[in-house]
Amino acid sequence: MANIRPDNLILRCYGYRSKKGSYTGVCIDLNIAVQADSPEELKRKMSDALTSYLDAVLDTDNKESIPYLIRRRAPLRDWLYYYFIKAVVFIREFPGNFTFQEYIPFHLAHNC
Repeated sequence: MANIRPDNLILRCYGYRSKKGSYTGVCIDLNIAVQADSPEELKRKMSDALTSYLDAVLDTDNKESIPYLIRRRAPLRDWLYYYFIKAVVFIREFPGNFTFQEYIPFHLAHNC
């Protein structure tokens, strides 16, 4: 059985404000994106999208597909943008851009 570490329960995400003022968020671990009008709404929508996705994955009859669907990584450009934002925010303020983490919901464990 795989060794579960706390890092395995964290999903990395980033958000940015578009020129039109709306926010886009991307989960780089599951390649899921959402849009919202504020950072708070974006984080709520991302949490809902991740929970819905993981619920659907774990509800499948094709159990062999689960490991592939649990780690559906985003394209390289999204990973690079995530770490670029993370580095710039660490060094100085980067208005409208942020990184955040979502946790795999523990209620999903009953499906395993």
